[in-house]
Amino acid sequence: MRVDESAKRKSAFRVWLATASLMIASPVLPATQVELTTVVEGDLRPTIQGACNLPDGMKLIVRVTRKESAFESETPVEVQSGHFAVGPLMQGSADLNPGEYHVEIMSVHPTDQPEAVRAAIGQKGQALQGPLIRRYSGATWVRVLTTFQIGRAANPELDEARHEQVRLSQTRWWRKNCTEICSGGERYAEQRGEPFDRPACFKTCIANPPSVSRDGAVNGPP
Repeated sequence: MRVDESAKRKSAFRVWLATASLMIASPVLPATQVELTTVVEGDLRPTIQGACNLPDGMKLIVRVTRKESAFESETPVEVQSGHFAVGPLMQGSADLNPGEYHVEIMSVHPTDQPEAVRAAIGQKGQALQGPLIRRYSGATWVRVLTTFQIGRAANPELDEARHEQVRLSQTRWWRKNCTEICSGGERYAEQRGEPFDRPACFKTCIANPPSVSRDGAVNGPP
């Protein structure tokens, strides 16, 4: 039985066309070997200056922590002309305590990046490469860990005082918040003609303390 040569050519053309269409729909992006460095300027109210080769508009999160003084700061930034900055960093309205601080810089999920950024790094960040990237949850992220030092040495007395300040701020905030919560609950119960145990409400509320905020103040529920 002879095979129709015309049919064979048509079949081969269809395969080529399908392959070409797939290549057009999924262009291969040039790989980006991620580079990112930081410089800390200032003394007790430092600013973190970042330099990188990431595309303009790319969203990053810069997190700075020091558990010894109950400090935590989390700041969203966008890359502009290969640079970004965070600061001056303060704890509440005061200087930071001397000591070593930890810095984590991480990109937001590729699907949350601007369209122009996704076009440069890929819909899942697949064009990003190098030791500064991590792959998980089906996507590629930028993640940088580093530290910086403030002052010559940590002061345990200052750190203990800061922890106490944070604890007292938490207590004051939570008592005020619980008073408002229980007052609202009491008014609602009265409107419905139902009994309300205010001491029990306050006790239950106080048993659920708030978290420490990003700058060492109090961070209550949203």
